[in-house]
Amino acid sequence: MNAPARTWPRPKLAHVGGFEALETEYNYVVPHEQVTGAIPEAVRGTFLRIGPGRNRIGGQKFGHWFDGDGMLHAATFRDDGVHYRNRYVRTPKYVKETAAQKIVFRSFGHNAPGGPLKNIGKLPANCANTSMAWHGGRLLCLWEGGRPWQLDPATLNTVGECDFDGKLKKFNAYSAHGKIDPRTGCYYNFGAGIGPKGPGINLYRINPRGELDMKGYFPMNIVGVFCHDFALTEHYAVFMISPIVLKHPVQFALGVKAFDECMDYDPRKGMRVHVVSLADFKEVKTFDIDPFVAIHYSNCWEENNELVINVTRFDDWGVNEALRNVFTHENDDGARLWRFRLNLANGRVQSEALPGHMKMEFPQWDTRLSGAKTDVTWSPVIVDNGTPGFFNGLQRVQESTGDVKIRDLGDGRFTSEAMFVPDPARAREQGWLACAVYDANTNRSDIMLLDARTLEDVAVVPLQNHIPFGFHCGYTTDAL
Repeated sequence: MNAPARTWPRPKLAHVGGFEALETEYNYVVPHEQVTGAIPEAVRGTFLRIGPGRNRIGGQKFGHWFDGDGMLHAATFRDDGVHYRNRYVRTPKYVKETAAQKIVFRSFGHNAPGGPLKNIGKLPANCANTSMAWHGGRLLCLWEGGRPWQLDPATLNTVGECDFDGKLKKFNAYSAHGKIDPRTGCYYNFGAGIGPKGPGINLYRINPRGELDMKGYFPMNIVGVFCHDFALTEHYAVFMISPIVLKHPVQFALGVKAFDECMDYDPRKGMRVHVVSLADFKEVKTFDIDPFVAIHYSNCWEENNELVINVTRFDDWGVNEALRNVFTHENDDGARLWRFRLNLANGRVQSEALPGHMKMEFPQWDTRLSGAKTDVTWSPVIVDNGTPGFFNGLQRVQESTGDVKIRDLGDGRFTSEAMFVPDPARAREQGWLACAVYDANTNRSDIMLLDARTLEDVAVVPLQNHIPFGFHCGYTTDAL
């Protein structure tokens, strides 16, 4: 399908066009002759990207970027070119609100129209918009507070909600940040919920056949927590629980306020780190540390008695204001990557900022080495090029030397998470970065491959459409 011809008046805040909806679902091939540069022979697989396909409907803006309806994009590198397709995840929220062309459901950042009686006792609707997993023969779209949604890997059509043959119960949240242990092929995930000792974290292990074969739980000292990600080492799962609390639980339960309106960052609550054994999901140690907001982790590993935890650090929850107002807010917030050393023998904690750009997020690494020591982290950054507001560059940080390479994507060009694609013919941490780049000047996007060492262009694949700003991406050597 060819995109219609258009003229595009670039908005005053150049990045804002990247939040606009993509209503059309495409299925086309970009032939090699349209690609700038050349796609390496070793890159024969699928790059996946997920995020909100729309952030408003019928003239009504959703209350938060987290509320946008999930859309999965797939770009498969084939011998005849790059096969691109995109599909909305057909959750009940998407289906009913599309038919009504208005907001119907309560979401993370807004209540359903109709007052408290329409919202009392109801949880935010699952948008299936945050991340994806290709594991055990299932392609899953993940959210923060509900079960995953399964898609057909060939067509991206929605199969339905996944409960792992009934083992994931109706109110078992399944987070957007599971991780695969490359040594065993097992996939680990978690979700905030209620357990035998009250509020806590439920834990899940999915074996390589796609079976949920172990569950666990540990209690938390903070109620109503926002726990988005965790660290995975060879033998442990590590959770840094930031003091983001539900300050108005009664008003949320009674349908008076949306969930986001009831959240608050309260450093007086303190911050606790929970270390859990992967062998049996038993908690082995806790650490109390100075509070901050932990959102995403880079690679983590074990050194003697220490756990080395690399995590993005925000000093407070101010970034959430930008996430509430994506069409009007110029977001120049970013995290910094910090390294914590947690000594399991004596309980000592050491921490330091790693080298790199101050305004960054979504760190990535060579995932073949997950849980083992790595030296390089890649991430999107915000550079000072006249068009800030969203991630407009990429960085490569070599931690042992402090060497930092920055790639400015240029005027009005923006990206998000970039995935490392390994080159099997070269050494570890060598290969390419795959990312989607939105161009505010044309309102279209490119799929780009960059040299992972130099951040120079290797191949630029022009799409017929734009890819709305999203959260996470992935890469598999399978040609989905």
